[in-house]
Amino acid sequence: MPIIQRQISQKPDTVLLLKTVFSKLASIMNVPLKRIIEYNSEDMRSVAKYYSGELVKFVKRTLSIIPTNIFDKLQEISAILTTNVKEMETKMLKETLKEVACFDDRFILAKRTHEVSMLTEGMLVLDKTLMGVIEIDPKEILVDGIRKELGRTLASMLHEGFVFSRKFVTGDVETLESKFQMLRE
Repeated sequence: MPIIQRQISQKPDTVLLLKTVFSKLASIMNVPLKRIIEYNSEDMRSVAKYYSGELVKFVKRTLSIIPTNIFDKLQEISAILTTNVKEMETKMLKETLKEVACFDDRFILAKRTHEVSMLTEGMLVLDKTLMGVIEIDPKEILVDGIRKELGRTLASMLHEGFVFSRKFVTGDVETLESKFQMLRE
């Protein structure tokens, strides 16, 4: 699993290949289940449910890196947009255009945006898949992961941004405004 997650982090387009990996993993379970069915074992349902559950856990843990990577890349995009790339005026001289254009920053911005789109596209390409006896919906896994990562990011930002000293006076509006300004940046 760490190898797959590392590969996804380094090359976001590998998410498009996960469909075949997960299909292969699901098909591996068919042979043992077929043998259990042949012997008419009463434990077939419980065994199938257990191993299907383990496979679903593996898939969820593997895919959990995608929302984390999306938020990391969005953080980079936000940093580039707020610090490096300035808004262009509607009318400017050709000589100043090259200075204001920030080609390198815009290239990195386009690259990170493409990586985010590849990560989300890779998840959305995956259809509902039967992992043993349990059906999973990768879109739900993506949405749940994004919610968790959003909650984690907001909690981290609020925790870092709103740490007050014990000397904080309720009338100290400037301190509160400076903390809001810091959060906005």
